[in-house]
Amino acid sequence: MTIRLGLGLPQMRQYDIGKDIPDVARAAERTGYESLWVFERALFPDPPTQGLYGVEGLPWPEGYRGVAEPLVSLTLAAAATERALLGTSVLIAPLHVPFQLAKSLATLDAASGGRVVAGLGTGWSHDEYAAASVRPFAERGAALDELIGVCRAVWGPDPVVYDGEVTRIASAAVGPKPARPIPILLAASSGRSRRRLVDRADGWMPTGIGAGAVADQL
Repeated sequence: MTIRLGLGLPQMRQYDIGKDIPDVARAAERTGYESLWVFERALFPDPPTQGLYGVEGLPWPEGYRGVAEPLVSLTLAAAATERALLGTSVLIAPLHVPFQLAKSLATLDAASGGRVVAGLGTGWSHDEYAAASVRPFAERGAALDELIGVCRAVWGPDPVVYDGEVTRIASAAVGPKPARPIPILLAASSGRSRRRLVDRADGWMPTGIGAGAVADQL
């Protein structure tokens, strides 16, 4: 059996982002880690208006204050490495303009030689949605569906055509294209999100559960 290890990059405020991310990425690849990962935390409400993961009374970790932007962090890692996969676990998809995120991921994949893995989720923080989302929290599932559709279109052959609620591309050449089809992984937990996982994604990112629960849900 082959065990493949991934490592989370130092995005939190206690680190020197410009130095520590490249240094850790380089050392991890040299040690044999197969993949490097970032997560997204757009802001830290102070005082919190809801608990962590939406659970009442559950405090937010102090490490969530000042988390560096995930794609900038992966770009720093990409420039310091040659082989390691560059993954997001996860990008909160509805906080991003779909077309711009599709282009950013494609550009990073082209620049890194085909190493990007796009882990996407819908998030849970109402404060993050109020600050950054292109659609209301109640429409987060639909926003994720559209973002996946836009990514598939933008990463595919020209001319690109897409007609959605937020994004409309009549007919255009859009580049650069990714070096290879970027895999989309979803952090699915509910019935509806699992249906999306089966219909729209390339893989599953179970988080915060044990092996037995993973086997049951699979």
